[in-house]
Formats: sequence, C-alpha cells, structure tokens
Amino acid sequence: MKKAKPSKKIIITAGVCALAVAGWWSMSDGGSKTEKVPTFIVQRGPLEINVLQGGEIRALQNYEVKSEIEIPTKILNLIPEGYMITEEDVKDGKVLIELDNTDVKSKIETHEIEFQTTVSSYIEADENREIQRSENQTLVRDMKQVAMFALMDFEKYLGRDVTASILKAAKLPADVEAFEKYADTLETQANSTPNSEAMIAKKEKEAGEKDDAPAVKKTLAAMPPSEMIDFSPFLEQKGESDGEAQQKLRQLEDDMLLHRSELALAKQKVESTKRLAAKKFVTATLLENDEVSLDKVELSVKTSETALALYKKYEFSKQCATFLAAYREALNKLQRTIRANRSRMAQAETRFTTAKRRYEMELARRENLEQQLKACVIKAPQAGLVAYGDLNASASYNYNNSIEEGATVRLRQTLLTIPDMSQMGVRVNVHESQIKKVKIGQPVKVRVDAEPGKELDGRVAELAVLPDSSSSRYTPNLKVYPCTIHINGYHPWMKPGMNAKVEIIVNQLADVLYVPVQSIEVEQDHHYCYVNKNGTLERREVSTGLFNDEFIEVRNGLQGGEAVALALPKKAETDMGGQQPSSKPHEPDGGGGKGKAAKAKEKDVAMTKS
Repeated sequence: MKKAKPSKKIIITAGVCALAVAGWWSMSDGGSKTEKVPTFIVQRGPLEINVLQGGEIRALQNYEVKSEIEIPTKILNLIPEGYMITEEDVKDGKVLIELDNTDVKSKIETHEIEFQTTVSSYIEADENREIQRSENQTLVRDMKQVAMFALMDFEKYLGRDVTASILKAAKLPADVEAFEKYADTLETQANSTPNSEAMIAKKEKEAGEKDDAPAVKKTLAAMPPSEMIDFSPFLEQKGESDGEAQQKLRQLEDDMLLHRSELALAKQKVESTKRLAAKKFVTATLLENDEVSLDKVELSVKTSETALALYKKYEFSKQCATFLAAYREALNKLQRTIRANRSRMAQAETRFTTAKRRYEMELARRENLEQQLKACVIKAPQAGLVAYGDLNASASYNYNNSIEEGATVRLRQTLLTIPDMSQMGVRVNVHESQIKKVKIGQPVKVRVDAEPGKELDGRVAELAVLPDSSSSRYTPNLKVYPCTIHINGYHPWMKPGMNAKVEIIVNQLADVLYVPVQSIEVEQDHHYCYVNKNGTLERREVSTGLFNDEFIEVRNGLQGGEAVALALPKKAETDMGGQQPSSKPHEPDGGGGKGKAAKAKEKDVAMTKS
C-alpha cells in the first residue's frame, strides 16, 4: 500500500504533463491550423452599405391641445390617457379637460367697468368731433359773409369797376367769383395732406398761367398792410355803375357850382343896389344887406371849394383805404379761422382716434377674456388617441410639467396631444461619424420591437444641419444630428413611443469582394487579414473600402474563395488557454521580423530536434 501511493502520484503527474504537452502543441503548431480557428470564405457579390440606428416611433403630425389661459390655473377634471376619441365624441362635444375659471370670471367682472367707461369716452369723442366740424363750418361761413360784406361795401362806395381796378392793384380777389375761388382754395389746403397741397399748388400755378389768377399764398404775400396805395387816379375813373364816392363827388361839385352861381348873382345884385343907392332909389341899409349876402355867398363858395378839395385829397383816399383794409382784414380773418378750425379739428380727430383705439383694445381684451372663459372647458377637437403632454418634448420636460388633476398649467403649455396615426415616422439621432453618409431621400428599412419579424419601408425625410444641443448638455463630447424617417403606408398596430431600429441604406455595391469586419486587423493605418495557406494562417496586407456593421469591402489583397480567419490569432490563443500573447503589436510577414505562425513553426522544429 505504501508503494501504491507514490505510483499513483506518478500517474497523476504524467497525466498532467501529457495535458500540458497537448496544450502546448495546440498553441504552437496546432494553433495555426484552420480547424482550430473559425474561417470565412471570401465572397464576391452585391454588398449593401447601411447605417444602423435606434429610435422611437412618432406621429408625423400631432394636434396639440394647449392652455389658452393667460394666468396659471389648475386642472379640475382630466380624461384618462390612452382614451380613443371617436367621431361621435367630437359631434357630442365630449369634455377632455376642465380648468378652474374662477380667476377668469373675476377678471371679466373687473374689466366690464373699464369697458363701459371706454365706450362712453368713445361716443363722447365721436360726438365732439361732429360738433367741432359743425362749428368750423359755421365759423367759416360767418367769416365768408364778413369778407363778402366788406367787398360789397367797397363796391358800394366806389362802384364795381373802380373797386375791381383797386383790388387788382392790391392783388386781392377783385369780385365775388374770385373771392369764392379764393375761399375754396383756402379750405382745400386746410383739409389736405402735404402731398395734396403740392398738387393743389401745381394746379393753381397752371391755372394762374392760363387765367392770370394769382395763387393764394402769393396773394397774401403780395399785400403787406403797411403798403399805401394812391387812390386819387381812381376818383376820375368812370364805370358803368358809380358808387357813393362818385355821387358825393358830384354833390360837392354841384354845391360848388351852385354857390358860384349864387356868388355871381350876389355880385350883380350888390352892383345893382350900389347904382340905385347912388341915385337915392334905395336905402343904405338895403345896400349893406346885399353886401352881407355877398360875403356869405363868397364864404359858401370857399367852403364848397375847400370841401371838394379835401374830399379829393383826403376823404376819398381815407375811405378807400378803410374799405380796403376792412376787406383785407376779413380775408386774413377767414384764413386764420380756417387754420384755427384745422387745428381744432385735428385735436378733435386725435381725441377721437385715441378713444377709438382704446375702445378697440378694451373690446379685444373683453373678447379675449370671453375666449379664455370658454377655453376653460376643452372639448374633443378631432378623433384620435389621447396622450398627455408634448410627445415631441424630452422626458425630463414632461416630468417637470406633469399633466394630472390638481396640477397647475401655464399659458401655451401643451396639455394633450392627439397624434395623426395615419402618418407615422421614426425619430433617430445620427452620430457625427456617420452624418456624411446620410442624405435626404435615402431608403430605410424599419423594424419595430413590438412586431418582431416585420420589416417596413421608409425614407429619410428630415436631417438636421446642426447637432442637437440637448444631447450634448450632459455629455459635451457627444454630437448627434436629429433625423426623421417617414414610414410608408398605414399600420394600425403602430403606436407612438414604440422602440424601433432603422437601417439607412446609404450605398449599394454591385460586385465586390467582402469579408466580415472582425477579420480585419488595423495596425498603424494599415489593414491586415489572416489567410489560410496549407493549414497555416498567413498575415496579408489588404486594401479596404466601404463597410457596414457586418461586412467590409476588400479592394486589393484577397481573391474570391480564399478562407480568412474570423478571429485574430491573439484572440484565438487567449480563448484556447495557451500562452499569454505578447503585448507588442503584430508585424507583417514580409517585414523585418517573422510572423507569429512562422515563429511557432520554428519553435516546434527546435523541440523536435532536441
């Protein structure tokens, strides 16, 4: 028994050694054999280049029910999420959400007082505008009448023809027709804008060139009050209708002639009385009386002559200047009245416009409050599935703005979303390393996790130009570009929020060589592949092209039908429990060092010799 124990230990030791030798053999010579490392036959044919991304099913069009209440309000009643709105619900006006309307009603009551005050002010401003317009018309009419009376007084004093001559010399409206035209021009200028004033001035200039009628502004500028006119020549003019001046002139002239005739008679009488007194036919008293009468007649002649001279030299010019000044002042007053009316009317129009604008603002606010009151009860707008919040928003946003009974909502916050189930799509984020491959319009294959085995067709419809800022908020180095895929056709089983995987087909290679991507080793920007050569793996440099998640295009270095290793020798040695691989990178077989297969073969030969 004692001898059996050492023999058992020897047997166990020999078995362990045999296993070690077998492992060494497999790691050395046998590890390079193709039956130990899985291989792949180089294929030639079409290769599809694609970009794989995961995303979420979304409706392309959503009807969002938002809060239209300007102040924060609470949700009183809320329809369950996932409820399917039917056409009957839309017709019956089914209530989806009921908001608290207490504050809105209070605002409406407070605003009603302000609105009634605004309406009163608006009506008052409108009536005052009409009153001011009527007063302006009355003032202008009165001033026209005053100016017309001044013109008539002037014509009455001098006569129409002489008055027209003087007024033309003074460059003033010479008759009633000219005055009416003058007044109409003033009113037109007062009621016109600057552009229309230029047009009026142009027309007046043209009319003045044709009719020799001066424009209003030139007329006013050409009649300074200090300018004195010599009216004496107009006294000798005779017209078809004489005025009071001519009548008075004739009266004075007649009085003078009468007094001169009386003077001649008085002189004859005195001479006759003197001859009779010399013969003592009459008394001396009678002679004295006749002489006194002669003196009186002489004084009358001198008085009439003086009156006529004074009238011609002073009174006639004074009266003409007085009538002319009165007429000129009446024209000035008419102009000032029209301008003052324009100023008062502008103020009235401004007050009316302000009151009208305030009324419109208050009316719009009233209608807005009434709409907000109606918006407190939200009814079914269209048929579809009810979802809470904004489906396009992030999860953190919907969490911070949860929709539930008792929650407070703000203006324009999305309360419900009713997606259009007839048009669905997938929202994915394309990494910046793949963004150059993706183009709008490329075909897409979509697989939905809820329906495994089904493959749907689609296309790239939208692609962002800039990366998504929200994705780089917590990971600044991550740059992804939002992309929207449109799914073709209608699929009633599809719901928003389902997970989906999309395969964007970026290229279709017709006839190329390709191998699995795990068969390629990259070392210092060179690509290598291990090819089965007579039971050993030969390291060979290759030239690669486009690739997808499974296969890569080989342009040079391989031929169709060759077998390449699916696992690199390093990895094969580690998986088989052999020697630890060297930390140094692999060197190509044709380089200065020897390949791994050659080194293993040399080691095997050396041990066989020993």
